[in-house]
Amino acid sequence: MLYPFFSRLRLPKLSYTREYSFELSGVEVRFSVPPMHSKWGEQEVFRKKFNLYDKNDYVRKDKDITPFISCFITWWDVKGIPFFQENKGHISLYVSASHWKGGGNLFRPCMMEAVLAELDESEYGDDQKCDKSVVTFLNWTPVIINGHPWLHYKIEEEAGSVSHQFLWIIPISDQHYLTFSFPTDHYRGRADDVVEAMKNFCTQIMASVHITFPEWVLKLKAEAEEKWPGEQYSPTKEPLRWVREDLGRMSYGDYIAYMDKKNGLAGDNETETDKQMETHKKTTP
Repeated sequence: MLYPFFSRLRLPKLSYTREYSFELSGVEVRFSVPPMHSKWGEQEVFRKKFNLYDKNDYVRKDKDITPFISCFITWWDVKGIPFFQENKGHISLYVSASHWKGGGNLFRPCMMEAVLAELDESEYGDDQKCDKSVVTFLNWTPVIINGHPWLHYKIEEEAGSVSHQFLWIIPISDQHYLTFSFPTDHYRGRADDVVEAMKNFCTQIMASVHITFPEWVLKLKAEAEEKWPGEQYSPTKEPLRWVREDLGRMSYGDYIAYMDKKNGLAGDNETETDKQMETHKKTTP
């Protein structure tokens, strides 16, 4: 039985995990996860080998600012009490390899951190078409997993309800990084309990991740360590926040004013109320 029977909050048993593996230009990645369990689909079969330097292996070839290879996807329901047929949420897992085209060396810790900040700014920042309130770099923690340093943090998105995304990221070349991303949603039950249980589930899966680097990557890592000796990841980091209006709670008139202002159509005679309706506010705690 994949799920425990006697529990108010039930996630798949990790004793039922199956090992998956793939290779990225000689970088071997192994991890173990339970079988997919969701009413929304069936487990997709993914390739075992990818070329980091072949644009045809990327989802949209070379069209994106940071193209990515989809290496593995699965998801699980988070169940409640048996017989009530209620799900309390779900967890997805997206494993991807991304190509950073902005220059610099990702094996330099401060560069990897700067790239993550720039990527989140490009996705959630003030100049983007994002209407959600977003906080990233929550619970920022450098962690060692089976001998390799990773960066771990959480992203929270709010648009009526709050969703949580747990991320673990590691550079696998001077231009590429690997991401294990766990987007989660909570439907029922006490939010703190459900989210904490989902985080623990994801953390235990990450403990199974093993990476073996080929000689060409080890050489790049050694060159970076020689060039920037002793440089480490930041032990903590201030979250980045973009706080936005809740469009679902606006009156029709306020919504029209909001959209006019967002699209640059507001007149010169703004009222004090208009000025207070800032679309975005980027703050720190």
